[in-house]
Amino acid sequence: MEKITAYSILKELGNDALYKYIYENIAELTFDSHRITNYFPQDFQDCYERMLIAHADEGDIRNRNAIIANRIGIYLGHNSRALQIEKIGEVTSINMNGEETPTSLWRKTAM
Repeated sequence: MEKITAYSILKELGNDALYKYIYENIAELTFDSHRITNYFPQDFQDCYERMLIAHADEGDIRNRNAIIANRIGIYLGHNSRALQIEKIGEVTSINMNGEETPTSLWRKTAM
């Protein structure tokens, strides 16, 4: 049985749900990963809570937030074709912990 992780929970959530989220909730053609990760706890509350539990032994909430955000970014990269986004660079913006950190910049490819 596969260990439950933030990444496996994203796989359960699926590309269809994330595609819909990106195209219905992000008006801009380009966006950074923080645009998804910062709102993930409220927009996908059940998934986020499961992710926190899955990574409960990996430090405090700030560390677990960083782990979850990292896994979301990895998932976006691995599934960019299905999500109809492409990575176009990196930028610095405010993360879910309120810190300025580098993150991927994406462009929607379907319109």
